[in-house]
Amino acid sequence: MYRKLNRKILAAIFVVLLAIVVLVELADFRKGGRTFREDLVEVETDRVTSMEIFPKVIGGEVIRLTRQDEMWFVESGDKRYNADNSLVASMINELNRARPESVVATDKSRWQQYEVTDSLGTQVKLYSGTELLAGLVIGKFSFSQPRKMTSYVRLADEDEVYGVDGMLGMSFNRNINSFRDRTVISSSSADWRKLTFSYPADSSFILEQTAGGWSIGSQSADSASVAEYFSTVSNLDHGQFAEDEPVIDVTHKLVIEGNNEMQSIEINGYYVDEENFIVESSQNKGSFFKSKELADKIFISQDRFIK
Repeated sequence: MYRKLNRKILAAIFVVLLAIVVLVELADFRKGGRTFREDLVEVETDRVTSMEIFPKVIGGEVIRLTRQDEMWFVESGDKRYNADNSLVASMINELNRARPESVVATDKSRWQQYEVTDSLGTQVKLYSGTELLAGLVIGKFSFSQPRKMTSYVRLADEDEVYGVDGMLGMSFNRNINSFRDRTVISSSSADWRKLTFSYPADSSFILEQTAGGWSIGSQSADSASVAEYFSTVSNLDHGQFAEDEPVIDVTHKLVIEGNNEMQSIEINGYYVDEENFIVESSQNKGSFFKSKELADKIFISQDRFIK
């Protein structure tokens, strides 16, 4: 009787273990035999309050992205600027979407081959306050046919190196200007009522909306020309920044005023010479754009509006 009981218990245990093995094998089969992690990073975007990036392209010097209220700022060394808010959210989401497709190395001996050492790769760290949410090193990428791009990534606390679809490093291995807010003007021209152009000598003028349309003084402005200009500058950004603040006084100014709900926009221009024109916007304080092309779009003559 005792032996029969033992056999029944052993048989029951065997059946349970066999069922577990079958379930595990079935799960692996459904995953395509996957035996490694499915996600690299899993963080809630709203929890991230700061990000540290050590881009390879600038020799691993740290770039910090910090959130204050709903605004992001980027800093490196003693420089601090407004950051592109949408870009930061996109970067976090890109990390969350990254899915390991393969394990290409399992120990430190091959880190250098895939450029995922701390010195060869681009380190990325996400924080919530002082809590480290995620840390990883983005290494090199490779191409294969047809049009397949793979980035190699290592989590900071693991030895494994993963192959990830896409060029993940392109979003992080960049200089500080790439993370900055590029906004010059961002406003609905439907709200605009008065534009004051202040130039040297006697070339200043005011473009103002009246009952009969837009006018400059007693002259009617061409509606098509006004619409074209508004379309050009109402959503204007630029990525060429001046290294230092201008040392001369403002030479050109545009003030855009609108209805009672709109905050006025002030664009200052600093004409240095034929090749150097610096632009500053009240919508992106602390940033100076160095571009004659940008200045030529904004500071136009009244002749452009009169037909």
